[in-house]
Amino acid sequence: MTENKGLFVLLDEIIQKYVKDYFSVIVKNYENQEKDEAVLGVKDKEIVTEVDVIRRENEVVYAIDGSSRSLISAGGIISINTLAISSSIYPILGVYPSLFGLPSLPIKKPFIGLASSNPIKGKIEPFLYSSNSFFTSVSLTGEPFLSIQEPERIETELRSILETEGLKITKDKGLTIIDGPLFPSNIYLPEKVREYIVKERIKILDEKYVGVVKRLDKSNLLVNTLKDSEEFISKYKINPRSFLSDEAFLFQLIRFNYNPPYPIISIGPLIREIDKIRYYVNYLVIPYHKYLPKFSILRIESLNKNASNIVASLPFSNDGIPKILSIADKTAKELSSGIIKYILYSIDRIGLQESFKNKFEVYDIV
Repeated sequence: MTENKGLFVLLDEIIQKYVKDYFSVIVKNYENQEKDEAVLGVKDKEIVTEVDVIRRENEVVYAIDGSSRSLISAGGIISINTLAISSSIYPILGVYPSLFGLPSLPIKKPFIGLASSNPIKGKIEPFLYSSNSFFTSVSLTGEPFLSIQEPERIETELRSILETEGLKITKDKGLTIIDGPLFPSNIYLPEKVREYIVKERIKILDEKYVGVVKRLDKSNLLVNTLKDSEEFISKYKINPRSFLSDEAFLFQLIRFNYNPPYPIISIGPLIREIDKIRYYVNYLVIPYHKYLPKFSILRIESLNKNASNIVASLPFSNDGIPKILSIADKTAKELSSGIIKYILYSIDRIGLQESFKNKFEVYDIV
């Protein structure tokens, strides 16, 4: 309870320094564009297979998801990052930060990133952060966050660190699914920060960890890998070069080559390597209904070559992802939403005019 009171005092101070007295505020989020490459792990004509689902009854499963919201104003950037872990035993194993009565995770890392446009005006009083690690205004590189940087620069660093801490918590406890790639592309991050996060994850990861990437409309990893494969084009009568994204390509691949009832399809594996660590990428296409051409299309990353079969064996939610991951996703987003709502409440409490409040605009979140 004392810790929570300290957090709300800190949020009030941030509001005073970063929001009050400024004229335009916006809440935004951004998504990264993938730029990595891979090689095929099987022959081109063997890359597409049907999945036989075998339910896994006894293994404990965990899911980790982070959420980011950035509030941008003339005063600078406030980045709010939260983490949630769900499990097949406890729907909500824990969250960070622990607010609103939710169980706590043993994490002591910053979840608030600050980048002031005015180093003097935006300075947070030392007594507020000398005894806790709730926030940081400095990157892992030792350099301060800058308001001229894009918000995803701060979001990606803090959220990746929190998710890495979550991976440590579930180590050796069962199967762990993380929302997003196994190794984030971190294209917005300095090389030093990227190396730190990658090295920390390499220490943790084994075949029990699986990354699930939900949004493939901006991904072209599979398209680029197969674009010169005449053998694939000849067998499946579809040219990857004709598509801008993996999602569009996979949808048409299934439509052109399968008839109802649609099976669960795995495409892969592709092989990627980072710091001499080899891991596998598979694509999983699961029909929402066996007789309707509507599919959940996911990218599955793991040190386990057969991870797509493992994911396919899990119960799925109506939005096309494993139920356990859906719980973590919703919890993390509601937590970051609650913190943003508190900030907006505090703005109203200090007498901000209605005309100013109308300048807020809320976008979807990570």
